[in-house]
Amino acid sequence: MGRILAIGDVHGCVSSLKQLIDWVKPKKGDTVVMLGDYVDRGPNSKGVVEYLLDWKLESDLISIKGNHEQIMEEATKSSDHFGYWCDVGGLETVISYGAKLDNVPKKHWGFIKNGLPYYETGHCIFVHGGVDPDLPLEKQDFDEMAWRRFPDARPHMSGKRVICGHTVQRSGYPNDLGHSICIDTGACRPGGWLTCLNPMTRRYWQVNEKGKTRDGVLAT
Repeated sequence: MGRILAIGDVHGCVSSLKQLIDWVKPKKGDTVVMLGDYVDRGPNSKGVVEYLLDWKLESDLISIKGNHEQIMEEATKSSDHFGYWCDVGGLETVISYGAKLDNVPKKHWGFIKNGLPYYETGHCIFVHGGVDPDLPLEKQDFDEMAWRRFPDARPHMSGKRVICGHTVQRSGYPNDLGHSICIDTGACRPGGWLTCLNPMTRRYWQVNEKGKTRDGVLAT
């Protein structure tokens, strides 16, 4: 059986994403689960979306929808929505598309709109923000799953471990509560890292925008 590899919030850091993928080397039989927030705040949101749409590896790719994809989608509805998006990092995304929202290709909009609310395996639930611990997955509010915060995490009724992003871990390291692990380690922030985690082996790999790398294994 191949590896399951979760990657946290990229936020436009395409150079970090490419270096991380080159290091971890997903291969046929592996599944790479992207936890959402591909866009906003970082330097090249367009490049991140293009890279994932043009996925050339033999490993499977799963793309979960983050709250920033939700915000970007809502930005097309009114000037107020657009202004809010720009205030929370959308301005950098617009700039990456040549400073015009009209420049976003239809294929890119399809990627933004059609991310999964979650991905489930026999042992784990992968989601952007979190899950309601008392509801089965099919009864969750899919929009809310992208906004739930890690400090509110409790064991899910399924007994499966939840792997999420969304809540920045300012330590720069994954935060493991046992029942839940958060791997948003602030890729687009000064001193931040982009993290890939294999939840079965508990090994993680990290790359930052300066090209530095580090890895480790979460304590049991």
